[in-house]
Amino acid sequence: MEKRNPTSGWKKQALALAITAAIPSAGLMAEEVRQLPTSKASAEAEEGYKVDKSSSVKLTQPIAKTPKTIDVVSGETLQDQGVTSLTDALRNVSGVSTFGGGEGGGGVVSANDKVTIRGFDARSSIYVDGIRDVAGYNRDLFNYEQVEVTKGASGSLDGRNTGGGSVNLVTKRAKLDDFGSVGASYDTADTKRVTLDGNKQLSDDTAARINLLYSNGGDALDNGVENYKTVAGAASVLFQASEQTSMTLDAMVMKQDNVPVLGLPFIKETNAASTGMAEGPIDSSRWDEYFGVKGRDYEKVNTRMLTFTVNHDVNDFISVRSQTRFGKNDKESVLSRPWWGSLTGDNDEYDDTGLMRLDISQNLDQSNKLFVSQLDTTIALGSDDFTQDIVIGAEYAREDRTNYGVTGDFTYTGGIASSNPERTDVLFDPTVTNGADSIRATGGLVRNGEDTIGKSTTLSLYAFDTLKFGEQFQVDLNLRFDKFKIEGDSCSRGTCTENVDASANTFSYGAAFSWLPTDNGNIYLGYANAQQPPGTDLALSNNVGRNALDPEESKTLELGTKWELLDERLMLSAAIFKTTKTVADSEGRGTSAQYYLTGEQESSGFELSAVGQLSDSVSLTTSYTSLDTEVTEDRTAEAEGLGLQGSPDDTASLWLSYTGMDDRLTLGAGGNYNSGETFWRRNTAYYTVDAYTVWSAMAAYQATDALKLQVNIDNLTDEEYVTDYSAKGHFKPGNPRSIKGSLTYNF
Repeated sequence: MEKRNPTSGWKKQALALAITAAIPSAGLMAEEVRQLPTSKASAEAEEGYKVDKSSSVKLTQPIAKTPKTIDVVSGETLQDQGVTSLTDALRNVSGVSTFGGGEGGGGVVSANDKVTIRGFDARSSIYVDGIRDVAGYNRDLFNYEQVEVTKGASGSLDGRNTGGGSVNLVTKRAKLDDFGSVGASYDTADTKRVTLDGNKQLSDDTAARINLLYSNGGDALDNGVENYKTVAGAASVLFQASEQTSMTLDAMVMKQDNVPVLGLPFIKETNAASTGMAEGPIDSSRWDEYFGVKGRDYEKVNTRMLTFTVNHDVNDFISVRSQTRFGKNDKESVLSRPWWGSLTGDNDEYDDTGLMRLDISQNLDQSNKLFVSQLDTTIALGSDDFTQDIVIGAEYAREDRTNYGVTGDFTYTGGIASSNPERTDVLFDPTVTNGADSIRATGGLVRNGEDTIGKSTTLSLYAFDTLKFGEQFQVDLNLRFDKFKIEGDSCSRGTCTENVDASANTFSYGAAFSWLPTDNGNIYLGYANAQQPPGTDLALSNNVGRNALDPEESKTLELGTKWELLDERLMLSAAIFKTTKTVADSEGRGTSAQYYLTGEQESSGFELSAVGQLSDSVSLTTSYTSLDTEVTEDRTAEAEGLGLQGSPDDTASLWLSYTGMDDRLTLGAGGNYNSGETFWRRNTAYYTVDAYTVWSAMAAYQATDALKLQVNIDNLTDEEYVTDYSAKGHFKPGNPRSIKGSLTYNF
């Protein structure tokens, strides 16, 4: 990097900024400053499987020299694998599970993205360009160029989180260049997908980019009803006001009109005795049946985001970035939950007569709003012997969520009449093939006034400092303060409490020491925490004592190493880690329950990964995670020693591609392994998912300079496996073999 002697005035300004950030080494500042690397607005996204730099301005060092586990799924990886959803993209990252069960593990299979990292729920830790996303929904990747996963407690980086890590989606933004593509695909699940990505340089300093999507289909189980329709558009405008200043305005609108399938019947022990069916998931020969209610089930999602970003280089060693976002998400759905009939109508008691009911549904009418403004200042200081990369920032966030109380006003026809006329269950016999097919419904949702409202504000101040002593030693220090407050109304099971609130002032920190024995190697030891105050998911409890608890805290210790080989085209990583989290315990249930911050959970293990190029024609991305999770302290003695939700002992991913014939032919293949997962509820292992391996393959041919043809096969061996369970008696199967053909025309 270029070096120059700053004026005395600049030295004083830099020193003042460092003192403001409470950086302990300010007095050691050298008399030279380093020129920040210029980030050209017209630069292309990194090509290949290996990505050298995180998109976060808070992480100033290359990934190879950042003392934290960071996995990046590049745009080229997504393209080769034919991946279009966040869930499928995360298959490339071991230690990340999409096995869920909402309600704090209470057993609702959800249509939203479910993410667990190193055994801890991360659904509320999904970000877009470093800003927490607006709500829970299924994210399509049409407007994102890469997916980044940061593992371990990282409250100073992300703010409030559960300690497992976070996911960040990087938006496709306008560049000072001309390029574009049109894509179309069709698969054996009858999914029709068309995309447009066009970027145009309008003048020397202005460019615009547009991304469009139409997708319809997705009946993977061939039940004739399941369907996912998405219509979306995104626009980005760049204005390069000067060599020092650029402004970008990004807008995205996405509408989804879906009929998801939450699950198929799971045969419990008592049900097996009464039906004569084998215990476990209903036989796979019947996975193509629809166990929902035609005319009732649907999901409608409307997501909007508007982001304004300003980047300004104050001088050669100070730059400022401002980013402001408005977001809104509205979601309404009625989704069937195949449920064993109850003895008396009590949802907690199950029938052993062998009948199921379909009048139980997951109803949702939710609205989310988001306003966030961030300001980050980056400073590069130092000389050959000592350097500092400093980031000082502030963030203000306002997040609102309203879960409208709703009642299903439906009239049903079909099914089996109950012998008890007081019961309104819509019963059917699951032993009869297509027995649920005759059930129909008319009507809709009615808002009943039992709304749960959460309105939160967060004010954050943070500082990051990377200090390098010569060529071999690096120290990373970071600190964040969050002032979080949430207030609103809470309704649950017909009981409503108005004007509930919670607040917390939290400090998050991180420190790491790195030894760089060579230019291409890094060995590091890091320690960091994260805090999760009540109301993190923008919903408060009816129980005042629960809302008054101190934040749950996670602490991660990680020892790792990263090596760049083969002319820095391949990165090998390894890490051992341990995260300990304090959690809320309770005695009793409902508003009279007593809560204590005395529980503890632990997750430990090790990870291995390799990503990049083995040669000019062979690319690789692979990872393996060994995980050991357990409840280490709990007021209920029998809970101690039990595992955590969504935390398989072993997970692995592999993808290998070969390019030949003058770069016209690409062949790829890989697989994902999961050693099995356990669904825990009320200190009981309700279900266990068996181990499974799913293989995939692809072939692409560049027919002309502009036209590319591609075929992807997922679940190559047609493996039968389960991806999720509900405590109420249904499960979600994995998709069978799927073949997708696609073509892309570049212009």
